[in-house]
Amino acid sequence: DRDVTGVQTCALPISTGLGAEIRWSAQVTGIEQDADEVRVLLAGGGVERAAYVAGCDGTRSLTRQAAGLPFPGVPNPGSVLLADLFLDGLPMTDAYGDLSERGMLLVFPFRDGSCRVVLYDYARADVPVTEPVTLEEVRASLGHIAGQDFGPRDMAWSGRYRSESRQAPAYRTGRIFLAGDAAHTHSPAGAQGMNAGLQDAVNLGWKLAAAVHGWAPDWLLDSYHAERHPVGAAVLALAGRQFRLNTARTAPRRMLRWTVQRVVAPLPPVQVRLARGYSGLAIRYPAAAAPGRPAAAGASHPLAGARLPRGRLTRPDGSTTRLYDLFHDGRFVLLEADAAAGTGAGRSTLPDRVSQVRYTQADGTRLPAAALVRPDGYLAWASDERDAPARAAAARAAVRWWCG
Repeated sequence: DRDVTGVQTCALPISTGLGAEIRWSAQVTGIEQDADEVRVLLAGGGVERAAYVAGCDGTRSLTRQAAGLPFPGVPNPGSVLLADLFLDGLPMTDAYGDLSERGMLLVFPFRDGSCRVVLYDYARADVPVTEPVTLEEVRASLGHIAGQDFGPRDMAWSGRYRSESRQAPAYRTGRIFLAGDAAHTHSPAGAQGMNAGLQDAVNLGWKLAAAVHGWAPDWLLDSYHAERHPVGAAVLALAGRQFRLNTARTAPRRMLRWTVQRVVAPLPPVQVRLARGYSGLAIRYPAAAAPGRPAAAGASHPLAGARLPRGRLTRPDGSTTRLYDLFHDGRFVLLEADAAAGTGAGRSTLPDRVSQVRYTQADGTRLPAAALVRPDGYLAWASDERDAPARAAAARAAVRWWCG
């Protein structure tokens, strides 16, 4: 999820089991699109043609620029210093943090005894991000913020960044899509970046697969922006609030920070809410993401649009399975309690892209009588309708609406 002088790189290993071809360090010089295709221009004169392009190429995204999309937002004040090194004066057993009136210090240990140091020194907040980081600067800022010498040495890597909050106004334009840092960037406070990027990818991935295989409803690709753009905006707001709170400079705001961190945040209900928010488990996709949805395939059930909870199912033959093991093949799953056996949607009426699973018991969670779950683990439709024929008709309508 980076863009280094036009070279698109991938930070994670990618499986080629489905026939993907990976071209490492391929330099993209331009992207063009029309009503029929997207053309990716490569250094050396090569051209790759595709039905769609997903730009996951970071904050300086060439894909976003080629699509003509702006990246509005505001920079958070000051530049933040990062360094990977050894600290002789601090045990590398746990993460360490210090917030003072002079700045912010975070230390994250690595397995080899070194650590990642994050420094926001108010006295050096205006240093340009292009200025190299020196070991002496790290030593001076550690002493300025924490008031002690941690003995920094052997710096292996360093850098600076300006903590900006920016978001593209559209995640799709024609056949071009944006995901991850190409679509949104924010303060790293709360470690939201990887979660948000992976959730973008999972949300977009199965929808692009549906379009490529020819069964996606007309509205499905547009639902990517409708579902993920509000989530991105919420992540920007959450990370921005935490960054401003952590870097409070005035006495009243530092008192507010002390109250939030020492009094409010430790409360168990607050802990649960924060954990769900930061992890992304609290995300719900609204019915409005699919405009024009008929009532029979609607989302009136309280769980519709929510993430499928964890749990284990017992099938009619006595076998058991984890709920999330049902999604390894990338299909929709129609879950039905065993009481619906013989009265459900019917295997013959379901397309191959839907797996029908009946169960007699759900351990660790409470499920609706019937639910259609998307390949990304979110409930597309759910029902507790007691009348079996009516429930079966609604299930068939939901399958037609979502699966073409």
